[in-house]
Order: sequence, then structure tokens, then C-alpha cells
Amino acid sequence: MKDSKDIVCCVVDYGCTGISLAETLSKSFKKVYFHSPIDDEFRNVKATCQGDGIEGVERCDDFLDPAIFDEVSLYCFPDIGWGGTQKFLRRAGKAVWGSMGADDFELYRTRFLDLLKKMDLPVIPSVRIKGITNLELYLKENENKWVKVNCYRDNMETWHHVDWAHSHLYLDELAVEFGGLKDEVVFVVQDDLDTDIEIGYDGWTIDGKFPSAVFSGYEKKNELYLGSQLEYDKLPDAIKEVNAAMSPFLKEWGYRNFIATEIRVKDDVPYFIDPTMRMPGQTGEQLLETCTNLADVIWYGANGEVIEPEYAALFSAEATLHYTASNTEWRALRVPPDIKQWVKLYHYCELDGMCHFPPAKNDELGIVLGMGDTIEAAIDHLRENLDELGDEPVKTNLSGFKDLLESIEEAEKEGIDFTNQQIPDPSTVLE
Repeated sequence: MKDSKDIVCCVVDYGCTGISLAETLSKSFKKVYFHSPIDDEFRNVKATCQGDGIEGVERCDDFLDPAIFDEVSLYCFPDIGWGGTQKFLRRAGKAVWGSMGADDFELYRTRFLDLLKKMDLPVIPSVRIKGITNLELYLKENENKWVKVNCYRDNMETWHHVDWAHSHLYLDELAVEFGGLKDEVVFVVQDDLDTDIEIGYDGWTIDGKFPSAVFSGYEKKNELYLGSQLEYDKLPDAIKEVNAAMSPFLKEWGYRNFIATEIRVKDDVPYFIDPTMRMPGQTGEQLLETCTNLADVIWYGANGEVIEPEYAALFSAEATLHYTASNTEWRALRVPPDIKQWVKLYHYCELDGMCHFPPAKNDELGIVLGMGDTIEAAIDHLRENLDELGDEPVKTNLSGFKDLLESIEEAEKEGIDFTNQQIPDPSTVLE
């Protein structure tokens, strides 16, 4: 098998975590292409620019063009989608890093619930409901539920139904959003799980096999992440139980990709809430810097071989960058060269030292990260990198680290280990 330094790789992605992944891999591989979808009746610069101008990365508009296909040894699909293409490429003899269609269990909530039953894992009481009309009837009679949608996450993300008085206006909006197909859409409505303990696995798997050293972390949704390196055997039992249950299915699918799990623990029972069958944003980017042999992990993993990761730090901290300038269609950011390594951006291109972002539905530009051998050092490193951004039009909310540390303390009281080091006082970590 070729050495990593001789590999030509093509990263195929929607422009989120994949651009930074391609940039990281370019430091180890011979050559790295990047592709994000552009096909439409008429081309649009907002699509074709993503990943362009990145040092060490060559954007390509057609990753199956014979000239590229013949050159590429490794196709890397860190995000969802392209399941059939991945199977075709693997059958054609290419090494493929991807989910091989298993991302359907992230998109289709009903399929995931069926999978939980096959894996003999606990399931939160759930109801399958077809159509907005039936959903309204159910929610009028029930309170404190979580509402999820099958497949169409661009139209609706998971939301909390408190009671009818709070939800009925949003349901009117959803009826307009789905239009004449409003009663064809399938929803899953779940009971609320009263627990503050939420943990998960943040790493990768090769045909259901996991590396011996991994990261496990706590996330404040769309804001912060704090992760620790642990030996796999030292992971919380809840995480190992879920991974063990998934392992035979991952092998069956030929899954060789990043993966993250969201698990809530109540009364020592692990409830597998959501699978992230891809490289997750906010929790996954730290691997681009903490795992120093990531290129080898991916190249050998795509060929079915698990190699052990080499980590540069025991802890990682991430914060989401929110854009604060006026709400124009295009946004721009200058990242000082000294900290570019620590800033991982989404859906962007580079031109003359500026990062340009096409229009998006939210104000998130990417993440900034820090790492260290103590929790305090990782958070301090993160803050130092933020400070280097100076007066750039971005903001973060670091106050949530207090909540994350309180959650970690609570989990450790329940026997769920995060680290063998002493947890710093949550009230002082940001002083």
C-alpha cells in the first residue's frame, strides 16, 4: 500500500467541515482536490467559489472526470450523502472514506428508531406522526415534547413543544413551508428526558472497530465544545455500550468514517438520542489539530485498517464564530496567519488574504479552537486565538464553559469519567 505522502486525495463535501479537512490533509498527502456541489441549470458563483483559493487545495467541479478519477487514490466523503457513489467508487477499486449510505439513520428518524430496537438499546417513548394536520391534533393534547422531522432538516430542525399556546403559530409556519405536501411529511415526537447528563463519542470507526485512544466531550449546542482524550477502555460505560451495539451494523455497512453520538443518561440507562454519521461540526474540527497523524488514519482506514491515533494534547476547546457585521449577503473575515491553524471556517473561499463567505441562513462562520494538557490550558489557548482576531466582526459566547464544567462535575458524580485530573472550579475558569 502506498505511503500517505504519495496519495492523491479528493475530498467531497458541501463546504462545511470538508474545506478545513482538505487543508489539513494537504500537509501530508501529495495532492488534495476539493469538490462541493454546483450542478444546476445555471451556474452560481456562490456555489462554485467554495473551497477556492485555499493553500494546498485544488478545487474541482467534477470529481468523476476521468482525468481526476484516474489520478485519485483516495476519495474522502466526511459529510452525509453520495452513498451510492461511495459504493460505486469502492467497487471500482478506489479507497473510500465515507458512511456508505448509513447516514440515512441520521436523516430518517423513523429508521433510527427501528435500528435502536434491532440493537436492543433503550428507546425514549416516541410517536410517529404523518402530516401537519395529525401533528397539530396530537400536540393540542400533549405538552413538553420534542418534535423531529424525517429527512427534511433544511425545512425544519428539532424543536421543543412546550404547549399548544406556544407552538400553534410555528405549526402555521410549517404548514406554509411544506405547502401542498404538508400532510405527507413524517414527524417523530418524543418525550422529554429529564436529565442534565449528555455525553458522546467523538471520533471515527473502521467497519465497527474503534481506535484505542479517543476524544469524548460535552457540547453546548452551536456555541461550545470541551473534549478530553481517553483510552477507549476508560470511556464511560454508556458510550462503550452504544458503540458495541452499533459495531456489527457498522461492519455490515462497510462504514469507514468519522462518527459522533449523542447519549443522555438517566438512572444509569443510556439513551442514544441522535447519531451523527459524518464529521460533526463544532465537535469534530479539533481532530484536525489534536490528531497529528490524521492523514494516515484516513488513508489506512479507507483501506480497512485501523491505525492508532497520535494526539498532541489531552484537552480541546472550541467556540463557534458568529458574524456581527451588517446583514449583507456576502461576508468577509481576515484571519491573521499566526492563528490560521486554529480557525476552521465553513463555506468559504480565499482571495488576497481575505476569507469570503456566500449568503447563509445563519451567522455561523466556523469555529476557533484551543488545546492543551489541562482544561484551563485548552480554554486559555482558545481565548488567546480569539484575541488575535482583534476587531474582526465576529463574537463568541465563552460563558457557557461554566455550564459545561458543571455538567461534567455532575456526570462524574454519577461515575461518568471525563478526566483523571481535577475539574477546575466552573466559576473561575474564565477569570
